[in-house]
Amino acid sequence: MSRRAFTLIELLVVIAIIAILIGLLLPAVQKVREAANRAKCSNNMKQLGIGLHSYHDVNDGLPPIQGFTLGWGLWPRLLPFIEQDNLYRQIRFDVNVTCQAMALVRQARLSVLLCPSDPKSSSMNMNRTMPVAGCPQIAGDPGVGDGATATQYRGYHPSYVGSYGDGFNNIASAATDPYGGDGAKARYGCGGCASNNTVTPSGPCPEPGQGYGGGQYNRGLFDYLGTSTPLRFAAIEDGLSNTIAIGHTEWSTSSNSSIWMTSTGSVHGTSLPPNWKLPICINTAGMSVDACGGQTSSWMGRGFNSRHPGCIMVNLADGSVRTIKESINQFTYNALGSRAGGEVIGDY
Repeated sequence: MSRRAFTLIELLVVIAIIAILIGLLLPAVQKVREAANRAKCSNNMKQLGIGLHSYHDVNDGLPPIQGFTLGWGLWPRLLPFIEQDNLYRQIRFDVNVTCQAMALVRQARLSVLLCPSDPKSSSMNMNRTMPVAGCPQIAGDPGVGDGATATQYRGYHPSYVGSYGDGFNNIASAATDPYGGDGAKARYGCGGCASNNTVTPSGPCPEPGQGYGGGQYNRGLFDYLGTSTPLRFAAIEDGLSNTIAIGHTEWSTSSNSSIWMTSTGSVHGTSLPPNWKLPICINTAGMSVDACGGQTSSWMGRGFNSRHPGCIMVNLADGSVRTIKESINQFTYNALGSRAGGEVIGDY
């Protein structure tokens, strides 16, 4: 008895049916995966928010950031409050972040600081730069780079950063950046003014910022430069539930100076809309914001960004985690950034 084999047409039909089924199932699988990633990300931010409150209760204020002095950022101070006490004990806050003695700290991978939706969350970066140079505090420790070049360092960028609020924009001209210049205060309701660190009060900008929201007129929760006293929750006059404490970032929009334990890149703000730079950066393979899209200023990456489709996630100062859509009104968004702007915030 002869055996009948499949014909070529039958095989092609079967293959076509399988392809159609895969095409139907793949979006569903991706949606399920993203839902799981978003749940994990929300849990990370919740832990960080609880850690922030615990730190505040113990120290009567929020964690300090050490700007361009020793270079330590927001998250190292929080380590004992997010179940990372052993790593915390390895840190010497009296020495520079560049010291080779701190290399193990720089290269630590903390899952609570990494969003699973970020494609580079599990990759060690080799091109990080530092806010300070050398290691004068430890004899014999040169504090040289251990990354791709002698001036670059290995480490993980964080998916979460503190908020400097709605203040400061160092792009002088609105022709270069629509959110630039002192006029941004009138156009978008933000404190993004006093370009180029002049820090001189003027009519359009009575309370100028300095260095990504730093200085005496800091409008958010964290002073990147470390020049002002760490805030207490009592200073958030707009209400804890109306003020962003922690926001989202991701690798392609973060500058090369962004590493989890340093001051540089440790705070972003609301002066730029959610995910403003993300589409261009995603399409510029291998680039961080310093080069992505042909832009030369790392200001372009100091907004909040995420790979969660159409939105970002933030942790408000009351500890709650909220999703903010890309379509949010910019005045409302900046009102969520400022801690004492006196704005009325409606639904968002």
